[in-house]
Amino acid sequence: MRFSSNKPATILVIDDMPAILKMLKKRLEHWGFRAITAASGEEGLAVAESAQPDLILLDILMPKMKGREVCARLKVNPNTKHIPVIFLTSLGLADHVKAGLDLGAEDYVLKPFKPADLRERIRICLLRRQADSLLPGAS
Repeated sequence: MRFSSNKPATILVIDDMPAILKMLKKRLEHWGFRAITAASGEEGLAVAESAQPDLILLDILMPKMKGREVCARLKVNPNTKHIPVIFLTSLGLADHVKAGLDLGAEDYVLKPFKPADLRERIRICLLRRQADSLLPGAS
């Protein structure tokens, strides 16, 4: 999917599992996105700040810094607060979903997921961000 200036949208995947990072990177690139990865919350924050991706796929269950803390830090940082976050996790109780959305995440996708469903959620999130940027007063 093209996002701006006919460049493919850049998606940052933050997950501590190398196999998941590899699989998602390959799938995202197959779908036409530019995929970058980070293997920890700390690394993800640094990559988000420097790379300014169009979207972040974020796991919750990671050692040291959990995904919820990563999301909270992204949303209070003026340089990253505009980046949509989709939690991609195995935590599926209603309280988990609500907590993730309350932190400012755009969406919440449960593992295991159907690839077509994830692709559609990404597409909708990117289209929403693009539409929001066209609104008067948008920065």
